[in-house]
Amino acid sequence: MNNNPFASFEINIPTKYQESVKKYCRTGNTDAKAIEAPFDRQIDFWFMAFLIAVNKGLTPVKDSKTYTVITGSIFDRDPKRVSFMQLTILGLTENFEMLSDHRFVFNYCLELANAGIPELIQILSDPDDLPLWAILTELESLSKSKS
Repeated sequence: MNNNPFASFEINIPTKYQESVKKYCRTGNTDAKAIEAPFDRQIDFWFMAFLIAVNKGLTPVKDSKTYTVITGSIFDRDPKRVSFMQLTILGLTENFEMLSDHRFVFNYCLELANAGIPELIQILSDPDDLPLWAILTELESLSKSKS
């Protein structure tokens, strides 16, 4: 049973961030070590950007100049991400009926990720730390601020 309403939607990232995103992902970046490129795939980078945007209360950002990373069918492998995205949008909109509009939910998530991408790039490019340690420090900081 497929419980992924986002399977046919494209996950897009603003083109202006393409090189930076690829720099911090190991897929296609075969020489990179995890300490320098902490994400296996661009979808993992995208999802982390989404999480950062949600955690920091960033305003969603629309961007028309994008490239396609993959389709939402990738979430078939990790259906918890679909549930998390839906619950996040429910929490932000406080409108249960919006969950039936899968395109709305997905676009809202794309726009949140767009807002989080420059934040994540800034975190990873900290000149005083290696990218893996920088993101782990940020995650620790975010978890403490919510306690």
